[in-house]
Amino acid sequence: MHFTKVLRQLSTRPTRQLTSGTLPAASGIISLYSRRSFSSTTISRGSLEPQSVSPLAPIGVEAALRAKTDPNFVPKSKIFDEFKLTDRVGIVSGGARGLGLEMAMTLCEAGARAIYCLDIHKRPTEEWEAVRDFVAKLEHGPRLEYVNIDVTEQKAVWDAVEKIGNREKRMDVCVAAAGVLKPEQDVLGYPAEEFAEVMGINVDGVLFTAQAAGRQMRRFGNKGSIVLIASMSGSITNHGHAWVAYNTSKSAVLQMARSMACELGAEGIRVNSLSPGHIYTKMTAQYLDTKPHLLDKWSSLNPLGRIGRTDEVRGVVAWLASDASTFCTGSDILVSGGHHAW
Repeated sequence: MHFTKVLRQLSTRPTRQLTSGTLPAASGIISLYSRRSFSSTTISRGSLEPQSVSPLAPIGVEAALRAKTDPNFVPKSKIFDEFKLTDRVGIVSGGARGLGLEMAMTLCEAGARAIYCLDIHKRPTEEWEAVRDFVAKLEHGPRLEYVNIDVTEQKAVWDAVEKIGNREKRMDVCVAAAGVLKPEQDVLGYPAEEFAEVMGINVDGVLFTAQAAGRQMRRFGNKGSIVLIASMSGSITNHGHAWVAYNTSKSAVLQMARSMACELGAEGIRVNSLSPGHIYTKMTAQYLDTKPHLLDKWSSLNPLGRIGRTDEVRGVVAWLASDASTFCTGSDILVSGGHHAW
């Protein structure tokens, strides 16, 4: 039967109301594809009741239509409100310095009540203390807290984040950024102990951090956003660099994010990965500061012709953490200057 003819027949059939369950297989064209499930949704001819509503509703075109029919409705720009993290609580592993600290500061600036930085350094760095003092002077007075912890110790991480939950009574955001990059070694002679160390921090540590936050999100039922920091090295192999352990670990993080997203989506917990490209940080400084020629090499490997700055991940992490990205989960966001496009 011709596709348009089937659609015409469907449109002339009597309206059927379903409040739960599945569409029957006899429902015309729908059965040609698959049985689609609906929950607490009324199905009527030509429309569906909304399955979700923006916390800022009415918003976008809906707000414009409301203003057209309601003379008392005052138009207001809400685009930046979508990015606000007002009163939210989060954790950032690897938050003592570098990208982790930059992202922790971003969350504070976006309106978070408290962001806890988890790191292996026994005491905060001077860089971290400067950021703490800076954000404390912001209008809403966010708190940047420090927790000394080894992310490879699962129970310790779970317990530490549970204590945060006990104190704050919520958990909204997790950025699992702790990671390590070891000096280059030939793949055929790569030591088992060093490979295990890299995987322990970059994979196990990311999982344990995400688990700890997710457990508190489930506990308080306030949904949330988990961001796993991967790398473009999880999708490509860095030309001329023998980083088999690092590359392997970051590929694992990509699949971890997808798997967690599928398991936790029904609870409203979103999980995505963020993959930076070549950015000057404490980690990459061990190469760039000792091998200046690498700056030109790395810069030439992307269309923008330069390496990135740590502040260039701020917008992306704010988006992923906020209500501006509520329909984004299981995705990998590449911030590489286009490196992956070549």
